[in-house]
Amino acid sequence: MKVARAYEWSFAAAGARRALSLAGLVMALSFAGFGAMLRALHLPLWPGLLSTIFVWALPGQVVMVEGLAAGLPLPLVAAAVTLTAVRLMPMVVLVLARARLPGASAWPAWWAAHYIAATVWIVSDMHLDAVPRPGRLPWVIGLGTALLTGMVAATATGYLLAGRLPVALAATLVLFTPAFFFIALLDGARHRADWLAIAAGALAGPALRIVWPGFDMLLAGLGGGTLAFLIGRLGRGRAGR
Repeated sequence: MKVARAYEWSFAAAGARRALSLAGLVMALSFAGFGAMLRALHLPLWPGLLSTIFVWALPGQVVMVEGLAAGLPLPLVAAAVTLTAVRLMPMVVLVLARARLPGASAWPAWWAAHYIAATVWIVSDMHLDAVPRPGRLPWVIGLGTALLTGMVAATATGYLLAGRLPVALAATLVLFTPAFFFIALLDGARHRADWLAIAAGALAGPALRIVWPGFDMLLAGLGGGTLAFLIGRLGRGRAGR
């Protein structure tokens, strides 16, 4: 009889502590800006809080509140938010591949998957290898739970302070997270293929935004990464001759 392997949940606290970092601060500023945006669009606080809990990705949340403010039908808003979430699929796959414990219960992976967006992916990529395999998924869940709890508070804080923030400043705060994400990519680049992937994705992104909005980030990342991989492999093949 095969015995299921167990996760070590004591590592959840270590993951939660990682939320108290520069990444967490940048997220808090972004979500405060999102809360202020809610107020500027004359929307109540509760849709913003629910979107932080259940959508958990600022681009999708911004699309949601803008759609609601414009009076768009709910099915159309839901479809637009879903399209923005497609870009998260590779991040979820990458983190779970490194964190999930083979043979263990599946429900923690479903729980962790909800938390995996850009910031959780970046922080996990930086620190997950130092965590023992049985503790990795609890670590991710601890990180995600702490971040989500903090961002609910940041959203509410931004909403309550919105009267004191200019609309332009609130919109600027929302850009902190993608800016941090891009800087983290640059900081993590170690090889020529890394830089090529970043450059190719950055160049392709604006064009794909026009041609295929909603899938632009996914296609730019997938295309840029694939191109960099193929060129790098070709270069290694030539060097080995």
